Amino acid sequence: MKLALMVAAASVFFLGGPVKAQQAELVDRTFSGVSKEKTPQGARKDIQDQAAVKVSEDIIKELIGEERFLKNKSLITSKVIKNSARYIPFVKPSPINQEGEEFKMSVALKVSLRDLKQMLQENSLLNENDAIPVVLPVISWVDRVQGRSYRWWLPLDKNQQGFLVKEGRLLEESLRNSFQKNNFYVIKPIESGLGANVPADFQNEKIAGGEDAQFFAQYFNAPVLIDGQVLLNKGERGNNFRIEIRLTATQVSNGRAIADVSRRFDTESGSLESAVDKKLREVIETTANDLASQVLEAWQRGSLGTSVIRLTVRGRNALPMMEGLKEKIRSQITQVKNIRERLVSSEAVSFEVDTSIPAPELLTKLEALDIEGKKLSKISEQSDEIVLKWAQ
Repeated sequence: MKLALMVAAASVFFLGGPVKAQQAELVDRTFSGVSKEKTPQGARKDIQDQAAVKVSEDIIKELIGEERFLKNKSLITSKVIKNSARYIPFVKPSPINQEGEEFKMSVALKVSLRDLKQMLQENSLLNENDAIPVVLPVISWVDRVQGRSYRWWLPLDKNQQGFLVKEGRLLEESLRNSFQKNNFYVIKPIESGLGANVPADFQNEKIAGGEDAQFFAQYFNAPVLIDGQVLLNKGERGNNFRIEIRLTATQVSNGRAIADVSRRFDTESGSLESAVDKKLREVIETTANDLASQVLEAWQRGSLGTSVIRLTVRGRNALPMMEGLKEKIRSQITQVKNIRERLVSSEAVSFEVDTSIPAPELLTKLEALDIEGKKLSKISEQSDEIVLKWAQ
């Protein structure tokens, strides 16, 4: 396999220049290999190719899982590993030694997680699910002008709710079109008449979370719900109306909001139904596009299918140490998809960590990190929280 990793012995090779290498999230890996090639030059290249393949396979398995890797091994080999020079910017071989008919050598590599993730994403390999993600809107319509409301999962009064049903169809069509551009499938429950399928026990006004959300997600096979409200009020001028739209996309498995939009629009003067319909047709596409792009971003980060664990580091934490810790977590723990600061005080710093592994496994990886010669040790651990301190 030609991997474009040729380097001189005991030299350092940067692909794309040192600037790119410094900017990327780089993971350090080493590989020790053996070659039966006839010459030192041939053996050196053979071992470096082995290193690129083995290190690539190991990290890709960490990113997408063993099962997904095996299922897509041929694609990964031909489309990703064959082009490993795109995400391996640094290679340093040791001097090569000959023992009998074999040559032995170790190789130090730096792998750009950012570039590798991008290549996996380009080949639809990074996401947790092979299937197109399914999204279910559970959006309430509330008309405070005429004192009526509509929720597709509740019994319908066509005489009172006809206009709201019409506008609900308009919204779900816009959501379908916006999400479809990003390879998501939005169910259209109003058009499909899904309300008739909802058991009476789940015909509640609000589907915010808990058992109701779990039921809807499982019953309609939709791991993501779009919950929210479209509220109609009288406008400030008295002869116009105000539309307030609040939508939140939630990953039901852990009750985590992954995207939200909040918009307020004032209509022109006129009758309620004509003014509201005209304004919604003007603004609904951009609103739906905004929500869809946020969900796509979470999907591309690999955040869907992850859980959120609170990570707290106690003790006096200098800013450079915290930045170093965050960078180490991002670059060395491939199962961490994102990390955000949530609380900073003189006594502790807390982060939210999106991760695809459970707390015990994450704790083991955190304790193995070396941050400027210092290590972290456990104070406590729960399924959704890890508390650490700097080891003495």
